[in-house]
Amino acid sequence: MGPLLISLALCLGTAVPQHVREADGEEPTSAGPCHPNPCHNRGTCEVSESYRGDTFIGYICKCPPGFSGVHCQHNINECEREPCKNGGICTDLVANYSCECPGEYMGHNCQYKCSGPLGMEGGIISNQQITASSTHRALFGLQKWYPYFARLNKKGLVNAWTAAENDRWPWIQINLLRRMRVTGLITQGAKRIGSPEYVKSYKVAYSDDGKTWRTYKVKGKDDDMIFRGNVDNNAPSANSFTPPIEAQYVRIYPQVCRRHCTLRMELLGCELSGCSEPLGMKSGHIQDYQVTASSIFRTLNMDMFTWEPGKARLDKQGKVNAWTAGRSDQSQWLQVDLLVPTKVTGVITQGAKDFGHVQFVGSYKVAYSNDGERWRVYQDGKQGKDKVFQGTLTTTRTERML
Repeated sequence: MGPLLISLALCLGTAVPQHVREADGEEPTSAGPCHPNPCHNRGTCEVSESYRGDTFIGYICKCPPGFSGVHCQHNINECEREPCKNGGICTDLVANYSCECPGEYMGHNCQYKCSGPLGMEGGIISNQQITASSTHRALFGLQKWYPYFARLNKKGLVNAWTAAENDRWPWIQINLLRRMRVTGLITQGAKRIGSPEYVKSYKVAYSDDGKTWRTYKVKGKDDDMIFRGNVDNNAPSANSFTPPIEAQYVRIYPQVCRRHCTLRMELLGCELSGCSEPLGMKSGHIQDYQVTASSIFRTLNMDMFTWEPGKARLDKQGKVNAWTAGRSDQSQWLQVDLLVPTKVTGVITQGAKDFGHVQFVGSYKVAYSNDGERWRVYQDGKQGKDKVFQGTLTTTRTERML
């Protein structure tokens, strides 16, 4: 996502010369036509030498943004130009407007999308961040349906969270580690011992400290919002939060379940600043020519097994599915040209396999530049030294926030 650019426009309105003050019921004084100021709403009165009456000099009113008219007396309805994007609802204000955005959008004009996965399915949210009121145990306690199995589309024999049978008020909770904007939730059931199980309906609560909780309410009422869940064990069901939730902790309370309360899920949203959308390495928005490196490795020195920098894309598939440096030393680098100055808030790294051998970057530094020639290494704010980030210890993802 790019920087938040705010464009300020100066709207002066229509400057109309005036020769008399009949509209205000005032007569010109010896101090001139602009004393007292005939312009309303903080309009600026300017003497106009071009327009003279028989006895005094004329004037014009220059209006501030949001006002028009001879004396800036009219409030412009900014909503007439439909400034709110993506289904936002516009409310006209005095010399301004506001947009009520759908849950998955944000920004003054609802121009920024805020509905990316926060990391349940991808693993950015770690196991330690996921807790629950209880865990179901089957097969004499050998089979445990832990809360950290509650990841959307998880595979395997035990592939979801299930609450214990005697848990009358089950819940599952995600600690996002910092306050974030949560705009939606995707839920999914699973099969246990061949039988479909899922959550038919649920409530959502949120907290900043994990102690004091607020339940999401029906808009404009004091009633708890009951969200519709799943109708089978496999098809995902999505609900959006309008207005969005801003909190560090999110807790789901199943209300009605089929057999046991069994759940897989994903949270949707973004950073409070809106700056957490992927910049395009995985999607291909960042093109191959924008990605360069210090060196390139060729397996068996064969061109068909060239680990080029353009292949350094998250979750890339295939036999050659990553960048590998030609040498293994601390002078190697991989560089991405974002083409325009862009705010970068984090990095996700991932290793790969070369003919079955697991390879990854265990640690790394980050440098940045505006011209590609003069570079600054990202610093540790506490020690004032180059920050060394822990990388990947397997082929799975590792997220590091800057």
